Amino acid sequence: LYFGGYNYPGMDWMVENAGVNIANVIGIFVLFGKLCFFIFFYMWVRWTLPRFRYDQLMRLGWKMLIPLAIANIVVTGVVILLFDN
Repeated sequence: LYFGGYNYPGMDWMVENAGVNIANVIGIFVLFGKLCFFIFFYMWVRWTLPRFRYDQLMRLGWKMLIPLAIANIVVTGVVILLFDN
């Protein structure tokens, strides 16, 4: 689950001292709060940044991401060859 799901700081202490039922109810509210935060952040970023046009996405893929992926493969291979015992 994202962001730890229903877990929150102090959950172990809450289970030991207040009981499992209280911790579960608080966990539901924590999960809902994290969900609301994630949706708010997603909408904020989505509405702030402009959309990419098709030609911009194709240029990004062919001129940036594919060479970056090939470089990543080469660097990973070199690191494995150098540090593999």
